[in-house]
Amino acid sequence: MSRVFERLGAGEMALGVWIKGGPSWVPTIARAGFDFVRPDMMFSAMDWRELDHIHRAAQALGLTTWLRVPSNPWLGGTESLNVTVDVQRAFSLGIEIVGASIASARQARACLEVANDWHRSGTGEYPSSNESFKAMHAKGKDVAVFAPHIEAGTAIQEIDEILSLDGLRMVMLAMTDLSKALGHPFEYEHPEVWRALDSIVEKAGKRGIAVAANMGYDYTTHERMVERVGRMREHGVRACLMQGADNMLENFARPLLQEIRRPAH
Repeated sequence: MSRVFERLGAGEMALGVWIKGGPSWVPTIARAGFDFVRPDMMFSAMDWRELDHIHRAAQALGLTTWLRVPSNPWLGGTESLNVTVDVQRAFSLGIEIVGASIASARQARACLEVANDWHRSGTGEYPSSNESFKAMHAKGKDVAVFAPHIEAGTAIQEIDEILSLDGLRMVMLAMTDLSKALGHPFEYEHPEVWRALDSIVEKAGKRGIAVAANMGYDYTTHERMVERVGRMREHGVRACLMQGADNMLENFARPLLQEIRRPAH
């Protein structure tokens, strides 16, 4: 079972960070105690070969790989299904959780359908008989999970339809652009932003859907991060994408270096 779903099954919050590339980050992330690594192909120079190395490293260390494939939910339109190409390719490589910023329920439905596809040749799995071909259509529930990322206004408008889709197990709230779409950019703690999150958590909970969300960029100290993630847990968020590994290094290193360089009195 995927580490993320082990946490969720135990009633615990799953925690992870994103990376923009570099398999060498993965052992560090694992030793720190995170549950998943989120390679980001949407805003990075990462290619598929690098992704494969990251995923193999995560597998070896017991981490869940949660990929974000590239998409543009703001300008790409609500009808385009091009995002399914990369979603399908990612699942064929054995990625356990694949996310994409979607613009509509139609796109989410198509990506959920792709998650049931039998192709796994990117992992070296091929059918050799009618029985094995049927078995590849009956993957375990944690083998290929699509998590729609909600951040575009059109996706927020269709959230009820998205949450009603068959096979949906997890939805991801991208809090920075979600707050912007709600008219409160970067105001993660705004009451209307919390109300929107609470509404989604309540509706998702009735269907057994886990809600994930990112912590936000505004939390740059240990104390504020702990408090923020605690509030998210209290509001029903089941998985937290905290920040980028590089982003966290910057946040923690900056005050350290400032203190080191402070003139002695």
